[in-house]
Amino acid sequence: MTERKKLPTQVQQAVLIESGYRCAVPTCRGILAIDLHHIVEVSEDGGDDVGNLLALCPTCHALYHRKVISRDAIYAWKGVVVALNQAFDRDAIDLLLFLGTANTIAQLRVDGTGVLRFARLIAAGLVGFVLAIQNGPLLLYQVGFTPKGLAFVNAWKKGDRAAVADALAIDNSSTDDATS
Repeated sequence: MTERKKLPTQVQQAVLIESGYRCAVPTCRGILAIDLHHIVEVSEDGGDDVGNLLALCPTCHALYHRKVISRDAIYAWKGVVVALNQAFDRDAIDLLLFLGTANTIAQLRVDGTGVLRFARLIAAGLVGFVLAIQNGPLLLYQVGFTPKGLAFVNAWKKGDRAAVADALAIDNSSTDDATS
């Protein structure tokens, strides 16, 4: 058996930066230890380029090799990580994942500065906001997913490439409510 060559430092750094130094599995996002997983396995002639590598924590990496996580999910997560990095900064991605884990999405209320933190996601049609409370000068807004945003995050978490594409094609203009 031949020993696998070490990945170049630049490639390692690019993959880690792409994932925000976190596991790329959206329901995990572990940060303590990260493995670089070959999407197309080395045994299948997969290369050592950034496009063929995905950051996974050791647990998620083992779950993939035990076939608990599907190859299709790995492809979906890589595609979403790449797409999100092209469109959003790390803070916007973290806010998207936060909304996706909050059990009280409809109850999330923020002031005007909080709405501005969601500006990129609002502009992308993934998040919406409505005025929730006005008491004199106090204005609080309810922030939550649009139908498109909710479908996108649910598909991303499931690792379903077709559902991610379908979610991104949703037209929010046909709904009256800005948040789900």
